[in-house]
Amino acid sequence: MPWDDKTKSSGPWGGEGGNDNGGGKDGGSPWNRPGGSGSGGGNDLEDQMRRMQERFRQRGGGGGRRRGGGGGSGGTNFGPLGFLVIAGIALLAWLSTSVVMVDPGQQASVFRFGKWQTNFGPGLHFHLPAPFEEHELVEVEARRKTQIGQTMDESLMLTEDENIVDIQFSVFWRVKPDAPQDYILNVKQPDIAVEMVAESVMREVVGKTRLQSVITTERDVVQTEVANQVQTLLNDYRAGIQIVSIQIDKADPPQQVIEAFNDVNVAEQDAETNINRATQYANQIVPQARGTAQRLLQEAEGYRDQIVADAQGEASRFEQIYEEYRKAPRVTRERMYLESMERVLRRTDKTILDSNSGAVPYLPLDRVQSSNREGQN
Repeated sequence: MPWDDKTKSSGPWGGEGGNDNGGGKDGGSPWNRPGGSGSGGGNDLEDQMRRMQERFRQRGGGGGRRRGGGGGSGGTNFGPLGFLVIAGIALLAWLSTSVVMVDPGQQASVFRFGKWQTNFGPGLHFHLPAPFEEHELVEVEARRKTQIGQTMDESLMLTEDENIVDIQFSVFWRVKPDAPQDYILNVKQPDIAVEMVAESVMREVVGKTRLQSVITTERDVVQTEVANQVQTLLNDYRAGIQIVSIQIDKADPPQQVIEAFNDVNVAEQDAETNINRATQYANQIVPQARGTAQRLLQEAEGYRDQIVADAQGEASRFEQIYEEYRKAPRVTRERMYLESMERVLRRTDKTILDSNSGAVPYLPLDRVQSSNREGQN
């Protein structure tokens, strides 16, 4: 019937608006649910939560007990063996702090509560574990380099003759193999310490040296002196640093006066060249002059001895002739005449024949004259 259909579909108690006790299967009433008042649905939710907790406990280790007798979250129980394993690992980690492996070129300094005890060389060593003893490795064979003079404040220095020189130099150093503990304990910033000491010493040495010597002839002397003084200061500080060498990379006048200084330097070099040439010429001429003077002296002495000997011989001959003249004056005069005529006529081209000599009138006069000339020569 139409009324019946209308009542079922939109009546105040039908469809969505049924009474509290209605149990229609179509779900038209808000109470039309399985279980009536809803107590059965709450029990299902508890069961699901319990099953989920059991699954989580099984995945996390299984067999765990719930704290407080049930309903609480489960915890993992390692058991006695687990605690022993953890304790063993912790003990090994603690004991590993007492093992020291020192590589070649290294030293290990051991400190007991901060106080130095000993040094270990290359190899495997042991000491008390931390925090009782600790060690620190130091590279003792590595050569380090510190450059000084990269800025104008560091490079400009005053020389003995009140000139300014621009110096850049390098310090090569390393840790002393026998005192790495001093390097660790007494020096906080080694590079800065070496730089400050080397710069101070270089200024002192340059201040006692002339500019020309610093930039030319005495560079090696300055380097050696600076290295010795720097090493002495570092030893006084107990820095544990050994200076290997100091090398001057640049030593020039300031850039502002470099051109004028180069002109002066060229002039000095020219003067030095001229002096060397003059010295060479003097060394060549003076020995020659001395040799010539010695030769003239010897020739004069020889001439003197010759003249004296000739005079003495003439005097002796005259005395002998005089003795003969006293004994036979006529014979001596004739002999002296003949000897004198022989000396005079020897220089002439004439031939004199005595009529009483018996000589042949024809003579090869040309040959006689040439032979006379050869005899005179």
